[in-house]
Amino acid sequence: ERLFEEAAAGGNITGEDAFRLHDTYGFPLELTRELALERGLAVDEDTFTRLMAEQRERSRQSSSFEVGVQIVGEARSEFVGYERTEVLTAIAALEPLGEGRFQAKLHESPFYPEGGGQVSDAGFIEHEGTGARADLLRAARVGDDQMLTFSGEGFVVGDRVRAVVPWSVRFPTMANHTATHLLHAALREVLGDHVHQAGSAVRADKLRFDFTQGQPLSAEELERVERIVNERIFENLPVHTFETPIDEARRLGAMMLFGEKYGEHVRVVEVPGFSRELCGGTHVRSTAEIGPFVILRESSVGSGARRIEAVTSGEAFALLHARAGEAQELRAELEQAHKRKAPAGGGTATLELPEATAVIDGVQVVVERVDGLTADELLELSDRVKQRASPAAVVLASQEDGRVHLVANFDGSLPARGLHAGELIREVAAVVGGGGGGRPTMARAGGKDPARLPEALSTARRLVEAALR
Repeated sequence: ERLFEEAAAGGNITGEDAFRLHDTYGFPLELTRELALERGLAVDEDTFTRLMAEQRERSRQSSSFEVGVQIVGEARSEFVGYERTEVLTAIAALEPLGEGRFQAKLHESPFYPEGGGQVSDAGFIEHEGTGARADLLRAARVGDDQMLTFSGEGFVVGDRVRAVVPWSVRFPTMANHTATHLLHAALREVLGDHVHQAGSAVRADKLRFDFTQGQPLSAEELERVERIVNERIFENLPVHTFETPIDEARRLGAMMLFGEKYGEHVRVVEVPGFSRELCGGTHVRSTAEIGPFVILRESSVGSGARRIEAVTSGEAFALLHARAGEAQELRAELEQAHKRKAPAGGGTATLELPEATAVIDGVQVVVERVDGLTADELLELSDRVKQRASPAAVVLASQEDGRVHLVANFDGSLPARGLHAGELIREVAAVVGGGGGGRPTMARAGGKDPARLPEALSTARRLVEAALR
């Protein structure tokens, strides 16, 4: 992502920068668009499309044909990356590109070329004699062959090199790719057979899966999908791969990507009894190797299509650890507030926070009751909670001397997503026989029916969830 950050330094991503990232470094436009969205930036896709069309025309007319003769026309590179991530081989063909870059073919290559939703491998080659090193920028498919683009110097045709894909990159990518297959099967189990893959992006740090579905998933449906995937992971099911005639794959019921062109023989990836898909990507040997699976968010990607982003393995462990820490801090904060207001001599009741923090589409949601606080103390507490769990949507309620206090305190980015604190608190307050209002990001209200506080908080949860989904 360092290259993307350089392109984004001036603000929005220009079409020229998006094209350079794609053409020089192998960044697909889809990835550039995704990274820009995460940072609130726009991408000039019209200019990108024009530059791509111009490049295709240039390639058709002239120079790229020479590279094709010199590089692609050599003996086909043998991909050995399913079995090995390191191999001693030789450079079969090489074409300098200038600026310290070159294209090359290896007799044997462990590098997976971008395709099927899986990103190109990262890695390097190291000269057996001089120790010179060149970093892989991109592994691209060229028919049934591959073309490698490197950054480095000091290599010629015939050099013996050590080609390496770091396990720290390959393994999480494998885990994420197998997880997309489990996710696909789980979605069909929960939502129905109308669900089909509409796109995917498998990287080392996370996965993204687009699928056909007209409506957003409810919190319960997302929880079921996540649970099913983790159940298959913890069952330690084998992951089988085999090649077969495409007619036999169809007979076996293997899932195929709509619109994809397949040859007479295809590669099938199977988790027995649960998932069977045509796939040329790299995968783990058993589901247990994936580790925990955590859904980050579910969102729309257009009419009739939804997107799920998720993490596995080390990224999932890190996320779960961070969430546990945040939940513990929130629990401590709320318990301290509760203790300060406990009746003298009456002891301190245990504060139950079974759902102190939920995450909906990347937003920390806290909807909780903390009795005994004044309206000002409740607002102060909501500020601290919001700061601890940014970006957050916080709704707190308190019963004090027969009165009800309510506060909604939202991150500044949430009104643009349809979450208005003043409107929400007004509807919640009506449940407890009160009223109030305020700004889009902060609002307070009161009420006179403490017995209906559980219903009021349930209403708050429902409204927050509906807005964020």
